[in-house]
Amino acid sequence: MKNIKYQLIIICAVFITSCSDYIDTSITGNQTLENFFKTEEEVNRAVMGCYAALSPNDWWQVDMFWLVGDVCSDDAFKGNTNPGDQRDFGNLADFNINPTNQWIDIKWRYTYQGIFRCNLVIKNAPTAIMNDDTRNRFIAEAKFLRAVHYFELVKNYGGVPLVLEPITINEANLSRSSESQVWAQIEKDLLEASEFLPQKNQQTAAQIGRATKGAAIAYLAKANLYQNKFQEAKTNAEIVINSGEYSLNANFQNVWSINNKNSSESIFEIQHSYNDVFDTGNALPVVTRSRADGGWGFGTPSSHLDNFMGNDPRRIHTIIRQGQFVNQNFPSYNTSPSENMTGRINRKYFLDINDRPANAPEKRSALNHILLRYADLLLMHAEASFQVGDESSARNSMNLVRARVNLPANNSNGQTLLSAIYNERRLELAMEGHRYYDLKRTGRLAQAMSDFLNYNMNTSTDTFDAGNDEGKFFNPSVHILFPIPQTEIDLSGGKITQNPGY
Repeated sequence: MKNIKYQLIIICAVFITSCSDYIDTSITGNQTLENFFKTEEEVNRAVMGCYAALSPNDWWQVDMFWLVGDVCSDDAFKGNTNPGDQRDFGNLADFNINPTNQWIDIKWRYTYQGIFRCNLVIKNAPTAIMNDDTRNRFIAEAKFLRAVHYFELVKNYGGVPLVLEPITINEANLSRSSESQVWAQIEKDLLEASEFLPQKNQQTAAQIGRATKGAAIAYLAKANLYQNKFQEAKTNAEIVINSGEYSLNANFQNVWSINNKNSSESIFEIQHSYNDVFDTGNALPVVTRSRADGGWGFGTPSSHLDNFMGNDPRRIHTIIRQGQFVNQNFPSYNTSPSENMTGRINRKYFLDINDRPANAPEKRSALNHILLRYADLLLMHAEASFQVGDESSARNSMNLVRARVNLPANNSNGQTLLSAIYNERRLELAMEGHRYYDLKRTGRLAQAMSDFLNYNMNTSTDTFDAGNDEGKFFNPSVHILFPIPQTEIDLSGGKITQNPGY
C-alpha cells in the first residue's frame, strides 16, 4: 500500500515538472463571449446549451423538482420514509415551507441560468455568419425556451424579475414584475417563436426533439388557460389540433416507453441520452424507483389516487403496487414498504432492467421527459371550450382521450361536464407533475388538500398510507405560491420582495 502511495506521488511530481513549461507559456487563444458567437456551429452549440438547462448536469436536483406537482397534491407523497433523506423535499410535500428551503432555491437558480443562456443566443445570434432562415430559427428556439423557463417561474412564484438581456447580477434591475407582465412576456416570446419554428413534420432527422411551431402554440394555449383567457386558449389549441401534426398513441402504455421517444403524441419533451462519461440522462426513473430496486423511492402515488383511478384502464400503467406482477423480471415487485409511504411507485417513469444503463443504472437513464403531450392539449381544449359555452367541442375533445383507452363517451353537460373534464385530467395525466398546478389554477386546491388530509387521517384503511398526515400544514392563504428564495432577496438588497405569508 505504501509503495502504491509513493508511486502516485512520484508520478504526480513528474507530471507537474513536465508540464511546468506549458503552464508558464502565455495563452495564445482564449474563448470569450465576445469571440464565440461568430458562426452557425457556435450558435447551434449555444442553443443546445439552452435545451440542456432543462435538465443540467447537477442531475437529480433539477429533475426531482418535476415531482413537486404530484407530491404537493393528493396524488402522491414524498415517498422515502427516511426523514433525513431530502428533508426539505418532505417539507415541500408537507407544506412546511420557508424561504430557505433548498428546493425553492434550486428551482429559481437553475431556471434563471437557463434564461441567461437563452438571452445570450437572442442577443448574439443576429451578428453571427449564417443564412437568415437558420438564424431566425435559432432565435425562435431560444425565445421558446425562455418562455418555458418563465412559465416554470410564474406558476411557482408568481411575479418574478423579467431579465431579457444577458446581464450580470450587478447590472440587473431585480425588482419583481407583476404576474400579468410575466405572462405577457411569455405570450410575446411564444408568438414570435411560432413565426419561425418549423412544423414537426418539416424537421430533419437531426432536428427531431427541438422546438416546433406546434409546441410554441400549444404552450401559448396553456399560458392562456392559466390566465383564464379561455377563448384564446380554445383558439390556439384548435390551431394545433387542426394542424394534423399530432395524434394520440394507439396504446396508452406506450406513451412513456423509452422506445417511443418523440412520438405522434409528443408536443415537447426533454431529450435524454445516457452517457456515463459526460453524466447525461434523466434522473427521474432512479429517483422514483423502489429502494429495493436500486432507486431512491421518492414521489410515491397515494392510495387516494389509486382508489380514484379504480378500474380505469390507465391505473395499471400509472401505479405499481406492492407485490404486483410487472413482467418476467419483476413477477412480484418489491416497493420496499418499510421505506415507502404508500407501498406504490410511479410506473410512468419505471424502466425494465433491460432499459437501464449497464454502467450506472443507479444514476441516469435515456428516458425522455415529456413536458407537454397531445392528450394534455385535448383536455385543455375541452376545458376552455366548456368555459366559453361550447359544450359539444368540450365533450368531443374529452371523449377522444377516453376512447383511446376504450372508455365509453361521457355525454354529461353543465357543471357535471366540467367535473368530468377535471377528473379526466387527473386520470390521464396522473404522476406527470400536473395535479398541484391544475388544482390551484382552477381554485380547487384548498378543498382537495382538506379532503386528502381527512381521507388519510379518518377514512382510509389502506395498509400503507392510512394515518399519514402529510400536507397538514397547508394554508390556502399562503400556499398558492412558493416563497421567493431568501438568498435572492438578500442578493438583491431587498429589491425583490417576498410572497405573502412567508
